[in-house]
Amino acid sequence: MLDSSREDTVASLRSLLDATGYAGPRAREALGAPIGSEHRPADLPLYLRRLAAPRPLHTLIKLFALHAAVPEAEARGAFGPLPIEDLAALGLVERTEGEVRPLVALAVAEGLVLARDRPDPVTFAVHPDHVLGVGPPALLLSQLTVRRAGGRVLDLGCGGGVQALLAARHAESVVGTDLNPRALAFARFNARLNGVRNVEWREGDLYGPVAGERFDLVVSNPPYVVSPESWLLFRDGGGSGDGICARIVSGLGSHLAEGGFSTVLANWALGGGEDWSLRPRRWVEGTGCDAWILRSETQDPLTYAAVWTRGPEAVGYDDALERWRAHYEALGIRSLVMGALVLRRRTAGPNWVRADELPAPPDRDASAALLRVFAGEDRLRTLGTDAVLLDEVLRVAGPLRLRQTVAFRDGTPEVQEAELSLADGLPLRGGADGGTIRLVQLCDGRRRLREVVAEMARSAGTDAGALTGPTLTVARRLMALGFLEPTDH
Repeated sequence: MLDSSREDTVASLRSLLDATGYAGPRAREALGAPIGSEHRPADLPLYLRRLAAPRPLHTLIKLFALHAAVPEAEARGAFGPLPIEDLAALGLVERTEGEVRPLVALAVAEGLVLARDRPDPVTFAVHPDHVLGVGPPALLLSQLTVRRAGGRVLDLGCGGGVQALLAARHAESVVGTDLNPRALAFARFNARLNGVRNVEWREGDLYGPVAGERFDLVVSNPPYVVSPESWLLFRDGGGSGDGICARIVSGLGSHLAEGGFSTVLANWALGGGEDWSLRPRRWVEGTGCDAWILRSETQDPLTYAAVWTRGPEAVGYDDALERWRAHYEALGIRSLVMGALVLRRRTAGPNWVRADELPAPPDRDASAALLRVFAGEDRLRTLGTDAVLLDEVLRVAGPLRLRQTVAFRDGTPEVQEAELSLADGLPLRGGADGGTIRLVQLCDGRRRLREVVAEMARSAGTDAGALTGPTLTVARRLMALGFLEPTDH
């Protein structure tokens, strides 16, 4: 178990990681791969060749990124004035037969250095209370989180603490909860390692540790896997098709402050012919929250089972596939959805729920784009009639981009496809014909939409009345995506 009580030693370790370059881009450049992600064992000779030069940074990478043992003399040289005995007391390494072996991995992500568990060096197996690092789901959650300065934040099922530590940068205070005491030990250590002091860690199941409390932001990367098993705390969220995700979302109404946001990663099951957003829509009912349901992928049961059971032993893998397949078959599960829910507590007036595809993960913090989408949906819900919408003054969102695919026909360029997209994180896209492009061009924040329609009709030599309906349909969709936004007038 990691020991976070030795503050001076932890601070010295962080100074060492900074000084050698482990905590920055130099380490990734040296390894040729991200620091802290799981690397294929077959590639170990490749990485060790890259790290052959006797440098402290290379030794640290071998220990804490590749999980390789190194000679004790090499380790002492890399740790400099920091005694190996002190690092062993922290729970980071162990000395055995003239070598130093790592007990944890140190990942680097989002400007943080994060201790995490490493799989068994021989079998690559994990134990029931295994603590994960920063994988694609954790990064997706961090990018889909609405970040506003101040307030209280809850990281529900915090694991090693990455979401809580990221929230600590903009929040007044953060609470991280987890059922796994070992995960909380990692989280406390990671807070010390990154100099974060405005986070409180509490042990317990879901909302139990924060009963009666409300927060301005709730984030959760729970054990969402629809699974017939329950032995992995970080993975198995229940086999019924709803499981832990339904409990988290349905409980938000009691723990989100008015106007507060929440982002929850989720998986859920579908029966035959079932709309993909039906289950999460049911979770949201009665919470007093507006909700944006995002689907990133849908998989058939066998593919889904393979993702979560694949292992080095063929026999065990085959048995697990059959067990999971039979479980899904018995429950009538025909496919499984991966996605996220972004919610906002709003008790004034009826709540709205919408569902969209998320074609790719955001490539950066999408907080501003999320706020713009919620504001656009709010505005659309209050506009009512087409006449009211025609009085709106719209402008193009700053990060809107137009991409055209041009083909040459007999030497003449012709636009084959045109697509609008945002360049501020959310990978939302919409097809754009000539009318859509002209609409975007004319929405300059100075003229009402009815004036825009009239100008489009004059340019096209057609009747404005015939153009109004189709144009308003496009305008509503562009507002819903955050591509067009209203101005005060």
